[in-house]
Amino acid sequence: MTFLEFHQLVTQDSLIYSWIRKNFSLTHQELEVGKELKLRHGQLIVMEKGLMVQESMEKKPTIQRVFADQRIIFTTDGGLLLAALEHTTYSVISTDEILEKLDEDKLLPNFFLQIAEDFERSIEWQRQLMSAYPEERVEMVLRKVIERYNLEPEQNPVFPRWLKIYVLAKLAKCSVSTTSVIINNLAEQGEINVKMTPWELVQPLKASCAS
Repeated sequence: MTFLEFHQLVTQDSLIYSWIRKNFSLTHQELEVGKELKLRHGQLIVMEKGLMVQESMEKKPTIQRVFADQRIIFTTDGGLLLAALEHTTYSVISTDEILEKLDEDKLLPNFFLQIAEDFERSIEWQRQLMSAYPEERVEMVLRKVIERYNLEPEQNPVFPRWLKIYVLAKLAKCSVSTTSVIINNLAEQGEINVKMTPWELVQPLKASCAS
């Protein structure tokens, strides 16, 4: 078995995540909806369940990445600012401690490759967003939300409470005013109902070049 074949097996089986849970005594912490968490240099987050976004630390913050459920959040930069969209359960581990143990078990290359692939997927998503028109961006994000929550008009139409115009605008990298116009258009077309909170999916989003 080649290294890449082994790595594919490791990734498919979430081996690194399972390995961390098996080899480390994790102290579970919780982050309530709307609360923020600063991941500092030298720390690694093992996310168990929930939904968090990485926000830029600029004067006008933007959403850079999204983390859902069983994820490993690692950075070589100075730190990350994370905000919870859902109630999130996580643990924090020392980066040095975990890298040393990974090296002992000869899993360090797989760990870094998995982190790199995860980052690459995020970059590709950002590239797709930025190459699309605003209407397509908003629909792309809505489709992701519909997929995560298994929404369908008859049996499960209710969007999550965190989905509001300003959050959707950040995720779609559009202005709030532009996002509002697009959402109102979708509502006029009878695809979503935004007159109530949370929103509801009235009918499947029509296919577009963004899908």
